[in-house]
Amino acid sequence: MDNSVNRIMAWCPLKPYGFYVTYIDEGEELPDEATLVEPPMIPRPRFDFDKQQWETAPESPVAPSEMQQIVMQQAKTIALMQSVLMQQSKDIATLKGVNK
Repeated sequence: MDNSVNRIMAWCPLKPYGFYVTYIDEGEELPDEATLVEPPMIPRPRFDFDKQQWETAPESPVAPSEMQQIVMQQAKTIALMQSVLMQQSKDIATLKGVNK
């Protein structure tokens, strides 16, 4: 006797575009944020729940918020500082004769 449960593939759209695959048990209710419509191989897939179809998201991404811009600038500054500190460590090691 086979007690295995059949699993059904579903797709959960991501914002602003993309998706991830999930599985539901056969007979289980489909979550509101998921669809059984398989995405086509298109760039930047976005699901339109009203039309129940996948479409290509617009070329221009959503502009980052002011806070996101600040965070991105801080990340760049931190990366630059790390690079400078690594170079300083190498220079100090060279001066001490460790690196030749």
